[in-house]
Amino acid sequence: MRRVLIGFVVPPLLCCAMACSHGLDLQKAPSQVRAGADAARINLWREAMFRFQRAVQMNPSDARALNDLAVAYEGNGEFEKARDTYTLALKLDRSNQYIQKNYSRFVEFYTKYRKRDAAATAAANAPKASTPGSKPAGPAAVPQPGPPQPLPHPEPPTPPVSTPPPPAHPGGSR
Repeated sequence: MRRVLIGFVVPPLLCCAMACSHGLDLQKAPSQVRAGADAARINLWREAMFRFQRAVQMNPSDARALNDLAVAYEGNGEFEKARDTYTLALKLDRSNQYIQKNYSRFVEFYTKYRKRDAAATAAANAPKASTPGSKPAGPAAVPQPGPPQPLPHPEPPTPPVSTPPPPAHPGGSR
């Protein structure tokens, strides 16, 4: 129960506190962008994504907010949405070098990610190669009755080694 409170109640309260402390009017798109950036700085990617989505709803032609939303999608692992959002941001502002740089970094990462993902999927779907000495699957793998095998016997116990008694005390017995 405590984790639920920490995970779901604290982050929004923290963002509201950040917004209040900065004097942000969350009814305006630039304030939503600032609140989203604050959330992203402390790795609250879902909150950042929410704030950037609100900013884009308020001002759909804001290329900066779209860029920030794409970054938040990346942070949440929603790579296809990130790609589409970057594309839209670039359509709105092709000359923005900040968006271009973010998009090129994303494309580089996403290309490697897709290759790794495809390789992992192919490896998971590949038929298992038999190892030397293993039996193939199917009817041939059914054990056939044969002569009984002897059970392994433990090693016989070794007799205890007797040690000679300690020498008598030099002064005789007391």
